[in-house]
Amino acid sequence: MFQKPRQLANGKEILRTKNFTLIYLGKGNVHYSYLSNSKLFHGSLDLKRKRFKVIPLFATTFLLTIFLGIGSDSSSAMIEHDTVKEISENDEKDIQAKSGDEHFLKQSEEQKLAIISAKELNVKETKKKLKLIQYKVKSGETLSGIATRFKVSMDSIAGSSNIKLEDKLASGQILSIPNKQGLLYKLKKGDTLAKVANYYKVGIEDIVEENKLKESDFFSVGQKLFLPGAVIPEIVKWVSPVSSRIITSGYGWRSYPKSQFHDALDLRAKYEPVKAARSGRVIYSGWMGGYGNAVVIEHNEDMKTLYAHNSKLYVRQGEYISAGKIISQSGCTGFCFGPHLHFEIIKNGKSVNPGKFLKGLVKRKH
Repeated sequence: MFQKPRQLANGKEILRTKNFTLIYLGKGNVHYSYLSNSKLFHGSLDLKRKRFKVIPLFATTFLLTIFLGIGSDSSSAMIEHDTVKEISENDEKDIQAKSGDEHFLKQSEEQKLAIISAKELNVKETKKKLKLIQYKVKSGETLSGIATRFKVSMDSIAGSSNIKLEDKLASGQILSIPNKQGLLYKLKKGDTLAKVANYYKVGIEDIVEENKLKESDFFSVGQKLFLPGAVIPEIVKWVSPVSSRIITSGYGWRSYPKSQFHDALDLRAKYEPVKAARSGRVIYSGWMGGYGNAVVIEHNEDMKTLYAHNSKLYVRQGEYISAGKIISQSGCTGFCFGPHLHFEIIKNGKSVNPGKFLKGLVKRKH
């Protein structure tokens, strides 16, 4: 009836049957998926905000399992992240993906949904006492590399060090690096708490709690406040992930290789470098079933990008990267029948047309 829960790369299964999975993603977030009559229902729950809604979910799952006779199945409801960084084309696992049936492809979709539902950035760390490290930049170091090393965002370091994200670092330069996400802000003339909070998209109550402020506190020019979870407002820079800019299969309904809604753009790319379309943090790099070798980058709380069917992967989970950085080499791994890049943009948990964000794309001429 129930299958043994397993530890996955992107979370831990806490309940699993033939058609239902419940996965704990960490930080109070839970992902669920249920397969019924060839339809996949899925979603996420924040236990901190919806803790009382979890009880009906468990109860419903149990009753469905008992009364509908959902039996055990030897296959997993999720595909585990391989210990091997990437899978080569035409090896045993890749051949299995290329001949994948409906069940296999649904498993791949569940894995993708669990990954993109995970929240990696802007996690509140209010219990951790703020510490600022004064770091001396070494020759050849980059902001993204330093951010990856200290496990904080590039925004946190740039904002706390009063530099721009695109600035090149100089050897011997001193950076202020906080031990948690957010940035140190020095109040300027005309600043108010509400104005600063609104500009950096941070709750006033979070600033008050973090800095132990009182309503009667007087703020002076030059006073420093730590803004938890803040990011630097910037004009978003989108970069074409491949040089061709040619769309071989568009966003929307299509009939090949199967009749379904294609929630991405396929871009012409024959074993060539793939670049990050925007700066952010790698939250997944590895095998993703029908998607082959894939990379998922989180850019902010709302936006993620997915790069699939790669032949090689050049980044690892947890790495901070800038827009335009080479993250992989295109290929044809997974459920794929010719080298290309499957490029997907996920906004607020749902796919959107990448053509609305990338400029200069052209459709292939038949």
